[in-house]
Amino acid sequence: MRLNYFDYFRAIAIVFIVAGHSFTPWAIDSFPEMVIANLITGGTALFVFISGFFFHHVFYSNFHYKKFIIKKSKKIFLPYVVLTIIGFFLIVVYLKKPHPMLTNDLNSSYDICILFFQYLLTGRTLTAYWYIPFIMVIFIISPVFIKYISLSIQKQIYIFIFMLCISMLVHRPVSGLSPLHSVIYFSPIYLLGIIFSLKQAEVLKYIKNKSLLLAILVLVTSLAQVIIYDSYSNFHKADIFSYNGIDIIIIQKIFMIFFFLSVLIKIDHKEIPFLKYIASISFAIYFLHPYILFFLSYSTVIKYINFLPGLAIFFIKTFFTIIISIVAAILLKKVLHKKSAYIIGW
Repeated sequence: MRLNYFDYFRAIAIVFIVAGHSFTPWAIDSFPEMVIANLITGGTALFVFISGFFFHHVFYSNFHYKKFIIKKSKKIFLPYVVLTIIGFFLIVVYLKKPHPMLTNDLNSSYDICILFFQYLLTGRTLTAYWYIPFIMVIFIISPVFIKYISLSIQKQIYIFIFMLCISMLVHRPVSGLSPLHSVIYFSPIYLLGIIFSLKQAEVLKYIKNKSLLLAILVLVTSLAQVIIYDSYSNFHKADIFSYNGIDIIIIQKIFMIFFFLSVLIKIDHKEIPFLKYIASISFAIYFLHPYILFFLSYSTVIKYINFLPGLAIFFIKTFFTIIISIVAAILLKKVLHKKSAYIIGW
């Protein structure tokens, strides 16, 4: 059965992801700006929650490991490989705009191949692409999550809390360069998606009239991060075993997930075609928006609106990145037809 409210949630998630990558050149330095930016950033958690939800809701009842991996490889990993190849040779080799943490002298074909595989394994060819190596590892270890689903709800919750505590200590990897580090950090959010699917009716009933409370918790945790650390955005560190404070944003995003669900369940009975369309094309937006953002930056077109306040530039940049990504996806689908699913995931 199609869940309208979850389609709407997917649409919101992709908007948050694009927005979280569109800050530049907004100079975020005042307290209110830091709080706002902190609310916007970290949208990946919403995507991971969705993935965990669908793992149980769609795949669990008839789970077949080989078929599952093949399907995910075709719909997610293959577009990633194709777009990474294009991005690598265009951005890194031709335009000579490598990621600052992944550079090398390209004196031979061997050097190019070695560097390309570094980009492929880390996803750092373009903004946001680190997510694919990470989520593919999650899919590969799916039998672990199948076992998790078979546990009692009490054990599931204990494991979730334990993993969440670990996440708050290990933080996200710097620049998303370590897929395994990302797996450790985001696993509790994936588990939370599974738990929500298992106990969907009970959870929705519990949060249905708690939107205001959840909104306050989202705001309080965002404020707490800015007050305690005088910073915004995600917590990152290179050394997984070092201590660098307690990650607060992951808690904020959990509150945010349930805030959106508590609001969206109230309009589940309504058909909102625009949000449904955004949800259906979300993977195409995900795959294409890093290219749009790169060329907006490379062309310096943003300089023509630099006279506007930073927050206004941010909203304009986010809006046009989404619109251009949708238009590009539609054009590619018209040209490639069904093959577009293997290029842009749609």
